[in-house]
Amino acid sequence: MDSDFHAVRCESLVRYLRRHVAGEVRFDDTSRRLYSTDASHYQVQPLGVVVPRTVDDLAVTVQIAAELGVPITARGAGTSLSGQAIGPGVVLDCSKYLNCVGEVDAVGRRVTVQPGVVLDQLNRAVAPFGLVFGPDVATASRATLGGMIGNNSAGSRSVVNGRTVDHVRSLTAVLSDGTVGTFGPLSAHEYERKLELRTREGDAYRATAAVVRDHAAEIAARTPRIQRKVSGYNLLSQCDAPPSLVPLLVGSEGTLAVTAGAELNLLPRPKHRGLLVPQFATLAAALDTLAACLELGPSAVELMDRMLIELAAKQRGLKDTMAAVRGRPEALFMVEFSGDDAAEVAHRVHELARRLKGVPGLTAAVPALDPATRDPLWNLRSAALPLLFGTVGDRKPVTFVEDCAVAPERLPEFTARFRDVLHRHGTDGCFYGHASVGCLHIRPVLNLHDPADVRTMRAIMADVVALTLEFGGSLSGEHGDGMVRSEWNRAMFGPVVYEAFRRVKRGFDPGNVLNPGKVVDGPAMDEGFRHPPGRPLPELPTVFDYEAQGGFFRSVELCNGVGVCRKTQGGAMCPSYRVTRDERDTTRGRANAVRHAMEGDTLASGRREPAVPGATQRPAHAGRSPLSQRWVAPVMDLCLSCKACKSECPSNVDVAKLKAEFLHAYYARRVRPLGHRLVKRVHQLSPLAARFAGVGNWLARQRWVRGALENLAGIDRRRSLPELHREHFRAWFARRPSSSVRRHSAGPNRVVLLDDCFTTFQEPDIGRAAVGLLERAGFAVELAGVCCGRAMISKGFLGDARRLAQQGVAKLDRYAAAGVPVLGLEPSCLLTLVDEWPELVPGAAAKRVAAAAHLAEAWLAPRLRDSGVSLAAEPGKVLFHGHCHQKALVGTAGTAAALKLVPHQDVTVLDAGCCGMAGAFGYEREHYDVSVAVANLALLPALNADPGATVVATGTSCRHQVRDLTGRRAWHPLEVLAAAADG
Repeated sequence: MDSDFHAVRCESLVRYLRRHVAGEVRFDDTSRRLYSTDASHYQVQPLGVVVPRTVDDLAVTVQIAAELGVPITARGAGTSLSGQAIGPGVVLDCSKYLNCVGEVDAVGRRVTVQPGVVLDQLNRAVAPFGLVFGPDVATASRATLGGMIGNNSAGSRSVVNGRTVDHVRSLTAVLSDGTVGTFGPLSAHEYERKLELRTREGDAYRATAAVVRDHAAEIAARTPRIQRKVSGYNLLSQCDAPPSLVPLLVGSEGTLAVTAGAELNLLPRPKHRGLLVPQFATLAAALDTLAACLELGPSAVELMDRMLIELAAKQRGLKDTMAAVRGRPEALFMVEFSGDDAAEVAHRVHELARRLKGVPGLTAAVPALDPATRDPLWNLRSAALPLLFGTVGDRKPVTFVEDCAVAPERLPEFTARFRDVLHRHGTDGCFYGHASVGCLHIRPVLNLHDPADVRTMRAIMADVVALTLEFGGSLSGEHGDGMVRSEWNRAMFGPVVYEAFRRVKRGFDPGNVLNPGKVVDGPAMDEGFRHPPGRPLPELPTVFDYEAQGGFFRSVELCNGVGVCRKTQGGAMCPSYRVTRDERDTTRGRANAVRHAMEGDTLASGRREPAVPGATQRPAHAGRSPLSQRWVAPVMDLCLSCKACKSECPSNVDVAKLKAEFLHAYYARRVRPLGHRLVKRVHQLSPLAARFAGVGNWLARQRWVRGALENLAGIDRRRSLPELHREHFRAWFARRPSSSVRRHSAGPNRVVLLDDCFTTFQEPDIGRAAVGLLERAGFAVELAGVCCGRAMISKGFLGDARRLAQQGVAKLDRYAAAGVPVLGLEPSCLLTLVDEWPELVPGAAAKRVAAAAHLAEAWLAPRLRDSGVSLAAEPGKVLFHGHCHQKALVGTAGTAAALKLVPHQDVTVLDAGCCGMAGAFGYEREHYDVSVAVANLALLPALNADPGATVVATGTSCRHQVRDLTGRRAWHPLEVLAAAADG
């Protein structure tokens, strides 16, 4: 009967929502799965998701849900570390549509925002006025203002900028009955009028006033007297007369109202910043210098310990930044000074360095005043959390006591005592965070798959609560209560204040529909984990090797949900999300889908069966891979396999590889589309088609042929087809006259050129340019004569790709073992040898080949310079767009250095993300529009802004996209160098 009632209620909810909400109403199983997690270790399946377009949508959703007794959870960006952003009812995602920044009042330093506005977006909007929003959380690239308000976020510079609550002038909020109210400062008369209202708003004012009247003394006694405190409800703010409910709503985690808009205060943006990075032999030595650091009035003092430093050192994208770290310090500070006078900022940096000189335990003190050095160092701190969750293995730094705050002067003693607690329980942790305000993020190392470690987790929490109370601190200084700390608020605040919290909650939300179980009446902190402790980890046969990650499932678990993939500016991750703004098109969404598929479908009952110790988990779909489930396909569909996540995700989640495994499993028992089969055989079809290039190229331009290809193979008729050449590169190489360099090919100056099928048959001039330059520099060129299998991998033909890789490794290892470099012209092909071959054919041979593989122009640049080859060109501007695989795996610096060998050329390396073509992706009918939209995000605007510049692109896909969408030719870097050499 209960299940029948539940089904009827759910059907009514969906029907009413779809009738009255203009936004998206998603009660499909895929959406429920993808919105069941945030950045915490918890998982709660919602009934459904609403993506509102308007404030009216917000209000009506809350009203309908309240009438049916269905919980509401406002999600923000889903980056909550404590489980605030997940719930069992309807999840609200305002980030897609409710993301407008209102008019900026530069004189009054204020702005209005919708709840889905991202912090970086807001700061870009107000930057032309010399303004900034004060709180600067590490998740600024994806944190929404609605989420920051719900959490009372602060960030690294809170010692001078304060918390979110200090910058909210007024709030527009949806109350628990669906009515919309505006909250802000009130006069005494206005406050009295609010108390007289016979509405939900009036109930809220009266309940708050009553608890303050009854328990003001106890509230004052139990509230920590420190800056960073967000545990519980901020009832101390209501002891003012007349009070404003804004400080109560900010930080209430969506349990009292749903933010629909806000008017915010802005601050003048400091014109200059400078860093000093003192490094220490011990953590204690670092904390002992905190008082000295604070004396000079820094804008931030951020701590990183050895665990985090070492993880950063292993991160591909942080290699250059880590050069500022000398030796192997146990801890370091990032002490930032800011102001409008550059000389004064520099003086404070150097003065602190002078004062710290000779301090016991100091091993180095590195100043960073130049933005090129300073900004990457500062951003290193922002990467901390994902780096920690990227730790390989089951034992990881866990978030549950990571948010304690005490007075800064007591931080050294508190930290030492905290570490003693961890040691007593047989573990240690990672220590980092906001030392300037006494708020360290301390994460004990535990295995949450192990029931014994989960029991240790609870024991540590009990001891830390007692320790925090002893030091007059707050259990949460920034990340809030959520599912992990709400249980402990009674112990933190005592029974009187805790009951006052409950009375306030009832006044605002008598039906307990707004994010229930957060702040008050929370569940046990050790319930609701993503993967139940004691349950065996699911595994399945794979083609790629995942030994380095501890297995396939653990490679998927590297995605912790912090949502770096939701950024919309800078870098290349994640191209399709930047177009659709849809959760399923994030790296996080795809990794989540694979994890859900492997763990089995739990949507029917909403719960998991209990774990049986020692049992082997039975696959959810006996006889076939769990990855082959149909619902996973739409989630993986718009992944461009750009590999940006492999470097830009601090946890190094490689979704391109996950997609290849998925396609391999999905089509194991399904018929492949014709387009897939053509892509698979591109290395065989290209030489055959080149024999008839004249006829083939003519046919490719005919409208009826394009229509037939679209209908039969799914190749969009709007996309031009590549031109083939009968006199292709291999034919030219075989027939050309022998040179003196080639006759001495047995000498030491030998190179092997990877003659990939794209440049060989479609752009042979690039190969000719490469050979000419290499021979001018004194190198004998041989062709590799192997196929990398890139096209096969992109479509999941992994068995065939592995066979090609085995053949290629056997052939190229002879060169690699002899020290002969393997050079490539097309990044996607050359880097397949570097990235995929060692995981398709594990072993020393593949690793040798990978180590010998280089992009031709980057490898050639220093040798070309040393050989004395003369380069000449007319003055001009070059816009260089790097291939996504190149940016992710080796970077663009080598190619840029090669281009800069040409005199009088102003080379600009574009930070324009992905071109959107991505090999076969941009040809496909179902992907063409997304492909064009990705190009229009940044690349095409950058090219259109400089129509006279020479466009250079390393990737054949990139050059094709530029030609198709702008009509301009994009050159390969080697063509530019060859032209300069001939000039």
